[in-house]
Amino acid sequence: MNLLILNENDQLSDNQFIITDHRANHILNILKLSVGSQLNLGLIDKFTGIGIIEKIDNKKITITIKESHEKIKALQSINIICALPRPQTIKKILFIAGMTAIRNIFFIRANRVEKSFFQSPLLDKKEYMKYLIEGMSQGKQIFLPNVSFHTKFKPFFEDYLPDNFDKNNNNYRLLPDMEASSTINSVYKKSDSNILLAIGPEGGWVPFEIEMMKSLGFKKFKLSDYTLRVEHALMASISQLELINTQ
Repeated sequence: MNLLILNENDQLSDNQFIITDHRANHILNILKLSVGSQLNLGLIDKFTGIGIIEKIDNKKITITIKESHEKIKALQSINIICALPRPQTIKKILFIAGMTAIRNIFFIRANRVEKSFFQSPLLDKKEYMKYLIEGMSQGKQIFLPNVSFHTKFKPFFEDYLPDNFDKNNNNYRLLPDMEASSTINSVYKKSDSNILLAIGPEGGWVPFEIEMMKSLGFKKFKLSDYTLRVEHALMASISQLELINTQ
């Protein structure tokens, strides 16, 4: 736990919070902290800071904020369009999204996505939130990604995307593809603009899907010579974008 992630439901007063769940167990049994100990914390979408454990009562921990820092802007505004993978991979995608302060994750149906994946209990917010929070704690991020699920490919790109991301409103649309000849440097330059990154299923997008995305302004780039798993392709793409933006 690099950063204790708090939410408004934990808040007792302006500067006091109470936690009783797995976070309390981690603090007591893994970190082995006690009354008077300090720890790094963050309130979702609000601030980061340092807290002091004031009281421990039957695994209920009261924490007082010692100091807080203003909300820090995320390094990039990255939005992920991801063909819905199998549940175990969804967990990894959510973790990465929380760790790297992804703005939005759009899980969509694609030709090579099994229908049964959309029946997974993991698509319930109560189930998937914990993986976002774990990622945020790992990456010391307080930005909670928005997650949505879309069961139809064409309506997502023809209706939802134009309504939420204007093609002409200065945003980069990127499509990793093993068949591409250009690297990311040729399709993306250092920018504060929104980024839409489309990550396909492990079997790849079918030609129709690729052509539709290209018609909507998505630029293909070669991510690797290797066939990557979905979560590895996502992390590699984010890392390349971060490298360009921090040069």
